[in-house]
Amino acid sequence: MSSQSRSLADYLVAVRRRGVPALIAAASVLIVALALAIFWPPNFRSTGTILIEQQEVPVDLVRSMVSSYADQRIQVISQRVMTSENLMRIIDRYQLYPDKRRKEPREALLNRMRDDIQFSMISADVVDPRLGRPTKATIAFSVSYDNRSPTLAAKVANEIATLYLNENLESRRQTADDTATFLTAEGDRLSKQIDDLETKLSGFKERNVNNLPELSQLNMQLMNRAEEEQRETETRIRSLDQQIVYLDAQLAQLTPSAQIFTETGQRILSPADRLKTLRSEYARANAIYAPTHPDILRMKREIEGLEKEVGRVDAGNDLARQLSDAQSQLAAAREKYAPDHPDVQMLERMVASLGTAMRESPVTSDAVRADPDNPAYIQVSAQREASVNERTALQRKSSELRTRIGQYEGRLAASPEIAREYSAISRELDNAQLKYREVRQKQMEATLAKNLETERKGERFTLIEPPMAPEEPVSPNRLLIVALGAILSLGSAIGLVVLLEVTDTSIRSRRDIESLIAVPPLAVLPWMDTPAERASRTKVRRLSLAGAATSVVGAVVMMHFLYRPLDVLWAVAWRRFFG
Repeated sequence: MSSQSRSLADYLVAVRRRGVPALIAAASVLIVALALAIFWPPNFRSTGTILIEQQEVPVDLVRSMVSSYADQRIQVISQRVMTSENLMRIIDRYQLYPDKRRKEPREALLNRMRDDIQFSMISADVVDPRLGRPTKATIAFSVSYDNRSPTLAAKVANEIATLYLNENLESRRQTADDTATFLTAEGDRLSKQIDDLETKLSGFKERNVNNLPELSQLNMQLMNRAEEEQRETETRIRSLDQQIVYLDAQLAQLTPSAQIFTETGQRILSPADRLKTLRSEYARANAIYAPTHPDILRMKREIEGLEKEVGRVDAGNDLARQLSDAQSQLAAAREKYAPDHPDVQMLERMVASLGTAMRESPVTSDAVRADPDNPAYIQVSAQREASVNERTALQRKSSELRTRIGQYEGRLAASPEIAREYSAISRELDNAQLKYREVRQKQMEATLAKNLETERKGERFTLIEPPMAPEEPVSPNRLLIVALGAILSLGSAIGLVVLLEVTDTSIRSRRDIESLIAVPPLAVLPWMDTPAERASRTKVRRLSLAGAATSVVGAVVMMHFLYRPLDVLWAVAWRRFFG
């Protein structure tokens, strides 16, 4: 039949007709809900609250080495706390999940343990001091543990809270220690690097002591001064050369020995001059006289005596002059006279004798000169010698100056490359020293931060509400279960009635016939209820009610004797629902 043709009266009739099955379905669902509400074991939750306290010392004075945000740090600590080793240690210590430890693997126990642990952040509205805007800040967090035993729940929750507190202390102390250790090692490394760079720079300075960049200007000034001094020296040398030439000319006009005159005014020759004169006269006399001539013998003896007195002297100039005069006279005589003329022959012998005398005359270097005694000669000679000595000294100085100028030019030429290397080493040393100062400053800050964490003056976790044994279970919500059971029982009854009506194809009224054949019936005969039928229906109803009552009574009796006495169950139910 179409449901659109049904009225409220039809539904009411259907409910009366299906009352017994609907009542049984509703009662069954409600009984199951009541059983769940009564017999579902309670689960207790113990919660501890940990406050995140800021450090006592102002941040401007001592800065902590832990720079992460509180919620991030708490999450990291949670991962360290919730390790398998810590959880299994707690499970073994408190003998948790005894019924599951024999049947389930270790991973299942750990997952069950993690599911029973709750963790939540507690935030507050604060003003960000850096941005000046309102924001959310984590000020605390709570740790909870669920268990059927309130005592075990409190013990395990306290254990977990202690792990959080200890892990925070250890984590902050370890961070401060690691930071201080790292900065100390980095400072030592930079100190060694600075020592190496200073040694390298010192060696570079020793190798290039005169070519350093800061000496470039000095080298330029010294080179300019040396060049100026070199020009002055060359000028002085040229002046001395002219002076020496002038003094040589004066010496050529002076005789080393002073002239001595007799009372009659005749000049007295010195032994050396007398020896030179005798040699000239001897060469001339050889051409005129025979070797045994008394004059020749006399001059020869006198020459030998003078040579013993003054040594051998150089008469080459006089002999050359006499030879030149003799050759001129010989040439003139040959033009006037015949070759056999006595004058020509005498002059030829004179030229030959003078030539022989010149060849036998000692050279100047072997001649022994007498000490000069002419004051004018001595003065000019002393001036010349002083000029020569000064010129020699100036030549040495000029050579030294040229060497120095070359050195200065070499230094200036090598200065750019040396300056580049020097700047690179100095820059690297400056950078290392700057980093060293920064690291040492950070090391001091890290040491203060380490002391701050050691003395627990920094940011810390404080257990402001320790976990306690709960008096009320956190689950299940028995009233909610009963309420849901009542709603489900009503829904199951209605659903069963609708299902039975939909599946029922019997014809019960005139409307059913009309909806089936679309033709109204000719007559409607009323239902004639006989006493036997009424008695049968009454009997069936009574049997159903008796069976239901018997089932309930039997269940209550079995629960009383097999599970728990009714008075105890009543007290438990009352406490669980209303306690």
